[in-house]
Amino acid sequence: ILGRMPTGVPWDDLEGPCSSAMLWPGAADALREHSSHIIVTVAAEVDQVALATLLTQITAAILNTCDAAAGVFWQNAAKVIRRDIFIEFVNDVMPFGPPMHLWVDYRIRADDTDIVSGFTTGMMALGHPEMEVVRVPESPDALMERLMNLGSFLLENGRVIADGDLVGEESNERIRVVFTDSVFGHDGLVMRLMYEETTPAS
Repeated sequence: ILGRMPTGVPWDDLEGPCSSAMLWPGAADALREHSSHIIVTVAAEVDQVALATLLTQITAAILNTCDAAAGVFWQNAAKVIRRDIFIEFVNDVMPFGPPMHLWVDYRIRADDTDIVSGFTTGMMALGHPEMEVVRVPESPDALMERLMNLGSFLLENGRVIADGDLVGEESNERIRVVFTDSVFGHDGLVMRLMYEETTPAS
């Protein structure tokens, strides 16, 4: 279902996503005065990942045929994505696996002592709990890659990680999954990664 709206998306909905738009530098300037938008809705008796795949393909088709379309507001992840970047991900990433950068937003912040925290937005719409990490000694880039890899693994394999499981990618990592309430305001239980201290091998 496509619905053309003769007004812009309310700025209250866009202001936050524009201010943190990694895939659309200058999004606020580009979108503040936009005058219309198209709502794209898909419905099918398939799982959430298949539904997101279909929605992504249809959205890319619209971008390819509607010259006036500047980009995408992916509401499930509360993020905006510039037109050319969205199409590039669909063409170059989607044939090989889930386009996590399109479907999930990663909010990661480091403090002055290189301790990072972060969370995802968008995993719930794909049938999985959001992921959270609270104050761990890891670089922001490494944490983002970890969350992306873990999210992609879940989308490809289903709910195969249970409360208390270890998910470290290296033999010396002990990262335990705990399903608990969110500290960042997400509804329902989230998948929090708890980093446990390890003893270096001699």
